[in-house]
Amino acid sequence: MKIGVSIKPIIQIAEDPQEIFETIFVEGVGFDYVEAHTDNLDDFEIFILKLIENLGIKFSLHCPHMYSSVKVNFCSANKKDIKNADHWLKKSIEYAKKLKAKNIIIHPDLPKNCSKKKALNILEKHIKNNINNLRNNQRILIENMPGKDYALSTPKEFKNFLKRFKKQVFVCWDIGHEIGRFRKQEFYFPKILKNKIKEVHISGVVNYGDHHPLTKGNLKLKECIESLKKIKYKDAIIFEIVTNNPLDIIESKEILDKFV
Repeated sequence: MKIGVSIKPIIQIAEDPQEIFETIFVEGVGFDYVEAHTDNLDDFEIFILKLIENLGIKFSLHCPHMYSSVKVNFCSANKKDIKNADHWLKKSIEYAKKLKAKNIIIHPDLPKNCSKKKALNILEKHIKNNINNLRNNQRILIENMPGKDYALSTPKEFKNFLKRFKKQVFVCWDIGHEIGRFRKQEFYFPKILKNKIKEVHISGVVNYGDHHPLTKGNLKLKECIESLKKIKYKDAIIFEIVTNNPLDIIESKEILDKFV
């Protein structure tokens, strides 16, 4: 398994981004992967990403969503929202090609002005309208959501939805989202979806809320990683940690290393 980090929280807390990047990626911490968010990319960040690419770092690209600086909803029936989502998926694929990123991740937010069934049809159309823009080695990953009101939050819902696609559409398993959805730590997604999982988001969980360092909360990390080993998972585990201290990311990496 490869271990990576979402770059968004690092950029937000960095007084000197280059110094923090050097600390995290150069001085022996050992990250293999970076997940960048399309709405945060600018010339400076791409410059920094290109620098760490020389260290052998691989990338994935996360499309904007309703919690991003640019609001995008891939499950909205509103005409402006549909046009906006299509624009940002195309843009994300373009950036993914620049960074040689294999995965483009979609965060399917709450259905807007429609039922779950219609929301899934809209999401399907977004993907099918853009899947031919992918390179052969690229894929679109759909992230599981943390509540029952979302169109996609359970392994069964994902299993049915993925049948609509012949190629290049898989799952990004967000561990914290699964725990928030089911209020228990059973790790259903790898048990049911197995090799459909192509990226994992991990963080500490406190009272069923995620995005904490692994030094906090009660995530059953050993059981979680064992569930991935059982399916012979070899792709990236990405930290999604919101913190004011970059050391939280480094210490979380040290904890995860013990199990991976």
